[in-house]
Amino acid sequence: VLGTNLSMSGTTLNAGGGVVTVKRQVFTASGTYTPSAGMLYCDVEVVGGGGGGGGSASASNPAAGGGAGGYGKELVTAATIGASQTVTIGAAGAGGGTPGAGSNGGTTSLGAIISATGGTGGGTASTGISLGGAGGTCSGGDANGTGEPGGYSNGEGTTKVSGAGGSSIYGGGGNSVITSTNSAATGFGAGGGGGIA
Repeated sequence: VLGTNLSMSGTTLNAGGGVVTVKRQVFTASGTYTPSAGMLYCDVEVVGGGGGGGGSASASNPAAGGGAGGYGKELVTAATIGASQTVTIGAAGAGGGTPGAGSNGGTTSLGAIISATGGTGGGTASTGISLGGAGGTCSGGDANGTGEPGGYSNGEGTTKVSGAGGSSIYGGGGNSVITSTNSAATGFGAGGGGGIA
């Protein structure tokens, strides 16, 4: 959760004849958001946890990628924030077993104001193609976005390939692979890549 406080003290910006200080708080673990004194508005961004990539039992049965978490942004007034708000950070989904679907990412929220669900874990199949996890969604924001879905895996044909994880606004999903286990995401909210054993 990213929060930018705007208060009427300091000398950072000149806005409409008033002096505005811009402060930023970034939460990567659950906690409490307490606004700075004099805060007028808070520009909040949230992203749900990425879904875990599916696990594979054999090279003939690669697994699919996990979906990225939903994303949202909202401009919130001091009156809506009040004295403080609970910040909940959705955990990343875990990669699947051998075989097994990846687990879903958790939901990230700022109180009851804005909430982004996690991406769905990537699937696994005994033969053929397995489906990537769906992207998470967001509600309550001025802008609500759906996370990118995970890529499907292809166990048909000569070259077997796992599915890539869905990318988020903060980074890429895990890579699609042909010879290794699950590939981790590289950014908050992105999905893990599917595995191949």
